[in-house]
Amino acid sequence: MTNDYYGFTSTDEVKYDAQGLPLGEHKVMIIGEEPDSKDRGIVAEFEIVEGEHKGKRGKVWYLTKHENATTANIAKQNIKRIADATGRAVSATSPLKGRVLRVSVGVQKNDADRTEIKKYLPADKVDLPF
Repeated sequence: MTNDYYGFTSTDEVKYDAQGLPLGEHKVMIIGEEPDSKDRGIVAEFEIVEGEHKGKRGKVWYLTKHENATTANIAKQNIKRIADATGRAVSATSPLKGRVLRVSVGVQKNDADRTEIKKYLPADKVDLPF
């Protein structure tokens, strides 16, 4: 069995789960990634790199080989959005670690004690006035 955590083709709109990141929009760097404990995907660790929450860390599980097809599809789409936000594809030779981007974090719909990444954005996103 190969450890191909990055293969995907779907572009459907979905929500994103995260743990440990505070509410708001944050510039982050992915400071680590490793296989999850059951070899179903990867765990990426994000660190906020500027602003009042600088240094705060959060982990996101991308379970691309989960037995639940919806869970696996959501994880693959999340990785695609990181690739889009950072301007380069994700693969074994171009991992998540080291990428800088912005994330928009809100309260999880079904669990008010956890946060949810609502958007992955380019690191230097500028809001246009129109």
